[in-house]
Amino acid sequence: MLRKRQITPKTIILDVLRLTRSGYCPSAKLISVGELFDFKASTMRVALTRLLTAGKIEVDGSSRYRMNSNTDLLSDYIEQWKLGDLRRKEWHKDDWLMVLLPSNPDRAIRTLSHTTLQFFGFRKARNKVWVRPNNLLPALNELRALYQLVGLEQEALLFKAADIPYPEQFIWESTLWNTEDLQFTYEQQLVKLTKSKARFDSLEIKDALRESFIIGGETINLLVKDPLLPDEMFCTPKREELRHTMCDYDAFGHIIWTRFMGESTLFNVSQH
Repeated sequence: MLRKRQITPKTIILDVLRLTRSGYCPSAKLISVGELFDFKASTMRVALTRLLTAGKIEVDGSSRYRMNSNTDLLSDYIEQWKLGDLRRKEWHKDDWLMVLLPSNPDRAIRTLSHTTLQFFGFRKARNKVWVRPNNLLPALNELRALYQLVGLEQEALLFKAADIPYPEQFIWESTLWNTEDLQFTYEQQLVKLTKSKARFDSLEIKDALRESFIIGGETINLLVKDPLLPDEMFCTPKREELRHTMCDYDAFGHIIWTRFMGESTLFNVSQH
């Protein structure tokens, strides 16, 4: 089941700046998006200051902001939702990615590692290693850099493994990923997207902006966090149907958001 995505000043700012990429976005535009969700200008400014202090965003001399250049790797990964199944490669059933976490961790660091591994489709096996099929296109060193950027602890070992005993592989394939729930979530989100697009013409502009931000963000969040399991484990046309539907929704949302943000901001509706 897809959890409702929480909209906060921080997520609003990061979502907007992620899509403007290397270009700067005026603080007034960021504040105006926050006001769509009833966040006061002062609240948005506090969030900007905190993100700046944390090194997640940068500012020029004219109160314009952009993502910190160090986050480009994650932004690139998020934007790849549009590629759908092209993010995968052929999978051989004895080919797995595994992560072994170090002993005696700091609790906060370990929690962030677990969250990061879940985000990228890993699941914890009964022998305490984290596993996923090795069917992703990026090279191992690229994946390692991405995972560490998001929050995997530096001492964690990420490696490829083969010759896993069949009983263990069978357990992994059949129990670690809830594919029935994932299928239901695709279907549920397809209905939401279709209904939302159908009623755009009847909505006031601010209502359309809010709805496209929320539902578009929910959908991309789902597509980005999808474990991208190989067809041997989970074969469904619904994921690609959802991606195509979201691409259409995104193009439509781009029109209304460009009117709101201005052409120079190069904004579109896609968020994670």
